Amino acid sequence: MSKEKYNNKQLYLGIDGGGSKCRAILYSNEDGVIADAVSGPANVLRGIEKAQQHIIEATDTALAQVGLTPDFKANLIAGIGLAGLNLEACMTEMKRWNSPFKQSFYTTDLHIACVGAHGGKDGAVMIIGTGSSALVCQNNKLIEMGGHGFPVGDAGSGAWVGYKSIELALLVLDGLKPETDFIKAICKHYQITSAIELAQTVSGFTPTEFGRLAPLVVQHAQLNDQHAINILKSGAEYLSALATKLLQDKTLKLSLIGGLSPLMQPYLSPEVVGQLKEAEQPPEVGAVLYAQQQSSACAVAI
Repeated sequence: MSKEKYNNKQLYLGIDGGGSKCRAILYSNEDGVIADAVSGPANVLRGIEKAQQHIIEATDTALAQVGLTPDFKANLIAGIGLAGLNLEACMTEMKRWNSPFKQSFYTTDLHIACVGAHGGKDGAVMIIGTGSSALVCQNNKLIEMGGHGFPVGDAGSGAWVGYKSIELALLVLDGLKPETDFIKAICKHYQITSAIELAQTVSGFTPTEFGRLAPLVVQHAQLNDQHAINILKSGAEYLSALATKLLQDKTLKLSLIGGLSPLMQPYLSPEVVGQLKEAEQPPEVGAVLYAQQQSSACAVAI
């Protein structure tokens, strides 16, 4: 697509930033999504400056896809949904950013996921990715649950599943639990043979690095390894309780978002599964819808 086609158009930027990546889309009212780019993590709990850097990187990459230069950022109306912005201190600091965009509207990754999943209507969403958290939007009120951050929260998430796997492997290597093929696979994965080697290997791991073990857990759960099954069941028990609390109004529907969600869904309670629905749009499109709503509200106020 040529630069001339969009040079004089109002474009919107949708940002979905989480613990493992930052996704940026450019959106045109005429053509929909016209560019899609990914950069590094953008969870503000892991560093606001790093999150801002990755927002810029993903945006510049997206602009280049449609032949626009980085200085075009000054023309974009941005909806920016980031993990960690549910904490007031993080939101306050983020709003101090002298962003390069024409307008910037900040909210949580959960909120944009809910806006996208339900097309701006009432509903609930649960993110099961590197982290885990949930939100219900009803009658213009938002109620968030979970999302307290790894390692004190985020049960059932990829990071948590990986962490629990390491915790269990250490017990097995110390002779306190029986060995299974799942534990052998963890040792092979990290090329270690003792508990101390494993502890040294994972010391300083980020949530993303712990999360990389999640597919291995799911693989061995599907092979009926009891250790792997127990970890997933434990995580799903928490997620089911979280969803049940969100869905006290039985008319609401719940959408699952995040890379681990299809893998955890089989372990959720039947009651929760009965209220699931496919998301209408991904979170990054929800960020665009949020930006459009907020920009229109600002225009009316003026």
